[in-house]
Amino acid sequence: MLSIINTIALEGTKGIIIEVQVDISSGIPRWDMVGMLGTSIKEARERISIAIKNSGIKLVGKKISVNLAPAEIRKEGSSYDLAIAVGLLANLNIIKKENVNSSVFIGEISYSGQINPVRGILPMCLSAQEHGFKRVYISTQNLDEAKLINNIEIVSVDSIKDLILKINSNMPVEKNISKLNINDINYDIDFSDIYGQEKAKRALEIAAAGKHHCLLTGEPGVGKTMLAKRLITIFPKLNYEEIIEITKINSIIGNLKENKIKINRPFIEINPNITMSSFIGGGRNPRPGAISIANLGVLFMDEFAEFDRQKIEMLRKILDDKEIKIDRTERSIVYPCDFVLIAAMNPCPCGYFGSLNKKCICSENKIKRYRSKISGPIMDRIDIQFNVSKINHIEISKNSRKETSEEIRKRVEMAWMIQKLRFEKDGIKSNSEIKANQLQKYCVLTKEANNLLEKLYKKMDFSMRTYNKILRIGRTIADLDKKEILDEACIAEAVQYKVNNNLYG
Repeated sequence: MLSIINTIALEGTKGIIIEVQVDISSGIPRWDMVGMLGTSIKEARERISIAIKNSGIKLVGKKISVNLAPAEIRKEGSSYDLAIAVGLLANLNIIKKENVNSSVFIGEISYSGQINPVRGILPMCLSAQEHGFKRVYISTQNLDEAKLINNIEIVSVDSIKDLILKINSNMPVEKNISKLNINDINYDIDFSDIYGQEKAKRALEIAAAGKHHCLLTGEPGVGKTMLAKRLITIFPKLNYEEIIEITKINSIIGNLKENKIKINRPFIEINPNITMSSFIGGGRNPRPGAISIANLGVLFMDEFAEFDRQKIEMLRKILDDKEIKIDRTERSIVYPCDFVLIAAMNPCPCGYFGSLNKKCICSENKIKRYRSKISGPIMDRIDIQFNVSKINHIEISKNSRKETSEEIRKRVEMAWMIQKLRFEKDGIKSNSEIKANQLQKYCVLTKEANNLLEKLYKKMDFSMRTYNKILRIGRTIADLDKKEILDEACIAEAVQYKVNNNLYG
């Protein structure tokens, strides 16, 4: 007798429907499992056999054959256990076959018969919904995560006995309608913690408002890291679609503690010692790396010039494509990586080149080698480059009011809304994404601004990429100032953030 039960395999964040075909016949007791199976799938026969026995069900004198189709897709992990067990129980007439139609089963089974949670439940349930399935059976411990999905029935089960009861009763389940409280953004740091550094704060406000990548350069102790860590506090609140995208990635890597949904944007800090696999993702069954975990948030690369050249050069394509493709012999996996990069570095190995407070001890050749890791093409892709200076005692001692992150965030939210309305028909979301052939349409200059940019173009010999970046930054400055047209002040400020640095001076 043959039963066909549906489950889901993940390729990146996308799910593929897997048919679990289970046949039971009389004969010498044995298990045969086929379908390009990983080690953990092959071990399922032991887990399921013992779990069914410990649930009071006998499998004596049965020849069991299981095929996971399609065969060309490699199956890894323990999430197929539940579907295989349901196929067996259906063939034994312990559960009603007609009650498992239009359903998907996802979960791991323990020896005791308990249904355990698995990683990636959110993208798997989303795929079930997209393929038109009516109901998904999962572990109770995965319920909070799965409840994010609208308009699909989610049935949580604790054990095989609980599963049998709920399937046979065909209990009605209300379709899920997500209700998320995302009104509060909680951070334990704030821009008001920082004394002085008003120009640096303004640069980061512009970076957040237009989703511009940013490089902070300065001697040790001036506050580069402190500033960088507060960038995430001025990003707008997440909407429902963004919460889904962020939670999908964290679900795949098993990073949802106590099944708590991610309602804050990610801020991922990495150091030069990070492995390539941890950086871009990898493994036999490729999992997301730091660049994908930072999706829709901020990736902070401290000590930027200390990263090996291979990682830095990989950023060129990543920043352009906003996704990473991980190739394996059997398949290729694509993960999103649409983040704002903020990098911080010293101007030289000792950190004091150009300092007014301490003498640099680095040789000219040593400084050149240090800086050579940051190539021109990478610098062209980092919109805002800002030198952070040491603040003086007056700025520390004066008791002037400092803006909070919430106050700055309101201006950033306004700028995002302006961009959303502006680009709703163009398939882009931010000023940093304006294509070259769209600049004339969206970056209209006053006569004075055009004259200033023309003079600076000739004097500083901009590359075309730099010229375009200045226009995009100017567009963001104009949005923050509620200006339709880019005036002279917008261009003058934008140029400072793109060319006012001493990295190649």
